[in-house]
Amino acid sequence: MIAAPVSGRALVVVVGMLGLLITTAGCIPALQNQFPAEGIAPAQLVAMPPQVLVYTLDASEHRSFDEQPSSAVAAQAEGTLRELVDAQGAHLAQTDALVTCGVTCARFYRWGGLATLEIALQREQIRNYGFHSVTSWTFRDDLAAVRGSLNADFALFVALKQTRQTTGRKVVMALGGSYIIGAQIDAACVADLRNGAMVWCTSFKDDARDLEDPGQVPKVMRTLLRSLFGRPAAAT
Repeated sequence: MIAAPVSGRALVVVVGMLGLLITTAGCIPALQNQFPAEGIAPAQLVAMPPQVLVYTLDASEHRSFDEQPSSAVAAQAEGTLRELVDAQGAHLAQTDALVTCGVTCARFYRWGGLATLEIALQREQIRNYGFHSVTSWTFRDDLAAVRGSLNADFALFVALKQTRQTTGRKVVMALGGSYIIGAQIDAACVADLRNGAMVWCTSFKDDARDLEDPGQVPKVMRTLLRSLFGRPAAAT
């Protein structure tokens, strides 16, 4: 059994492998969605708690995970997500359902956050994984228990990543005439719980704003989910 959903700290693993997030050489394929956003019925969708990673780079390229701002941003993101899913007749995964589901849900939640971030990095031309479709990211374990616990056919993942720099690093980067590509990367993906494949994703990057800027998190969430939840509100 798991005590609670996996934290955004799990995203550090994939970010740690991406170096400075410098665009790789060569042509990066555009990723195709299997379904359009309007092809995913909100009533069949469960939204997983947003996963947030805020970390700081110093002049020596050392990364420090910022637990407190990550938690604060996650709380804001979850509040906005709850408003959106409630209005559309979808539902937000509850902690007790994830706990009841057990290890498989923990693995699926962790995988979904990492996969969503990886897809965003390729979509934004930052990292080339060599795939042409979001369905190339597929969870391979049996999802029967997950579908039963979450009572849905599709799962929505949201991953928000913010990279900050120490003053020393800013000086080094300025002297070198360079900057971080993708200081803020935000993405949302939907996985099919019948076969484990990602079927729809969207993303954007923002090199100027920070997730802790006033009003930024609600703006990011609504921008990401506009096409998925942009239809008229569900009847009550």
